[in-house]
Amino acid sequence: MAPEFEPARLDDIDDLLKLYRRAHGANYPIAMGTDPDVMAAEIEAAHTTWLVWRRDGQVVASITGHVESTDRLGKIAGLVVDPAAQGGGIAHHAVGQITGHMLASGEVDSVYGTARTIHLAPQRVCLRNGFHPLGLVPNLFKHAKRETMTLLAKHRDGVLEHRAEVHKVPKSLEKLVTATHAKMPALPEFVEDTAFAAGEVSRLEVIEAPQFVQRHFEHTINDPARRFYPLHKPNVLLADEQGEYQIYGHLNRHDGYCTIFGATPSPQALLPHLGGVIDTLAGLGAPHVETLVPLQEFDELSALLAFGFLPVALYPAMRKDGDVYHDYVVMVHTPQPPDFRGLAIDEAFRPFTEQYIELWTQKFLNTNGVFRA
Repeated sequence: MAPEFEPARLDDIDDLLKLYRRAHGANYPIAMGTDPDVMAAEIEAAHTTWLVWRRDGQVVASITGHVESTDRLGKIAGLVVDPAAQGGGIAHHAVGQITGHMLASGEVDSVYGTARTIHLAPQRVCLRNGFHPLGLVPNLFKHAKRETMTLLAKHRDGVLEHRAEVHKVPKSLEKLVTATHAKMPALPEFVEDTAFAAGEVSRLEVIEAPQFVQRHFEHTINDPARRFYPLHKPNVLLADEQGEYQIYGHLNRHDGYCTIFGATPSPQALLPHLGGVIDTLAGLGAPHVETLVPLQEFDELSALLAFGFLPVALYPAMRKDGDVYHDYVVMVHTPQPPDFRGLAIDEAFRPFTEQYIELWTQKFLNTNGVFRA
């Protein structure tokens, strides 16, 4: 008989803290498994669904779902099953029930999640629940060490049939696009990557004031496409001293990464100065820089590739725009070389893994033109 999950209650928090400790040890870095105040706020939050399964009155499994109704996206996270109860399909039912609940709500068009690569079970639980592999994000999550994560998503019926057509993309994205081309109107033309001239390294002022930055962002960025970075709120503002451009980001020093989005007056004004942005963020403790780019933005993708950003995932039909859905590419700049020793990655992610290794080697280990006679 399938376990029936039910909404978590405030009086479950003590049980949940013990559950996360039993499953992950004392060093679990996520506040939703260690901070009672954060957990209480999430249990009561309108945008969060927290489901638990109880056995003999004790919580033995838990999973959360977060909805960004403005972007019509959902995310699953925090799946945990008591080690003594693993192996009975509980994790499979947890993912299936919360995903079904979110997609049936009418608030979201797709649900995504990340899965660790230290063992196969989290990836396969999602795959067997109808999630599709979208990519592999290297050096993203910091637990005992920096970890590589897989990205997966499941769409509401009918959504993928309405993907917007894209006419051309840089050739470096070819394997990524072909791996996720199902129900695409037509494959785009793959064009050789174009060169991009870097501008002078500008001096940047850094404003770390989360509430101010959030208000400034809401007031300044009006284009829905440029505000789009699901489930991330800006907490840092980088501004060129000469006033040529500014860019918002979500800085996470613990994990050493920053997402960047919402450039003004436009992304094109920022692109020549990406080198300075990367150096500044590295100095702030975030050498891993990530951004999300519409697949149809050829020039923007080309510039990012020229500055050492690599495409690691493609999310089909991620953002609704009228009657169509736009695909988005996750672009990552990280100074750490790929290290897949000891990882357990399902075969479904082979195209993404091989593409990343190939592009990283071409970008950073290509010796053509290095040696002189």
